[in-house]
Amino acid sequence: MFKVIKNLFSSKKLFFKDYNLPHEALYKKLLIQSYSDWFYKELEIENDINGRFEIIVLHIFIIFNSLSKDSSENKVFKQNLLETFIDELESTYRELGISDNTFGKKMKVAAKSMYGRLSIYSESFNDNNLFNEALLRNVWPHDKELTNKVHKLSEYVYKKVEKYNNKSFSEIIEESKREF
Repeated sequence: MFKVIKNLFSSKKLFFKDYNLPHEALYKKLLIQSYSDWFYKELEIENDINGRFEIIVLHIFIIFNSLSKDSSENKVFKQNLLETFIDELESTYRELGISDNTFGKKMKVAAKSMYGRLSIYSESFNDNNLFNEALLRNVWPHDKELTNKVHKLSEYVYKKVEKYNNKSFSEIIEESKREF
């Protein structure tokens, strides 16, 4: 009996919704990658809803930056990917028991934070120092100086963007089947 209860609350056992559409399949890959212990142990990112939010948004940025072609197909894909993230965030907030009175405010703050991060990452990406400062400010808000962990995360992002640069979303999905 206790083993069953222990397994229900185990952080090692992850369950994800069954995603069938292309943007959902890629979101699932981003989500799984965002749960990697490397971020939370090696880089000392807070392993809570805020830390996970930061890492998921960073992975969305990687995809957005890689899909640089502004085709209508890519725009629709990006919008659908964002909507999937917002739906999941909404579901998470509801599961946490956020009341209906404050729910709208929380979602508005989360959306503003997400769009702000995507914007600042895009604006600073071509300047490594500015990008590192943006990462420090958002991912480690209590740290005051750039450390090796900031540089490691930055290097991770640059490598992922290089890996997926100028690929279609279907190519990214196919390539991420092996490893994101």
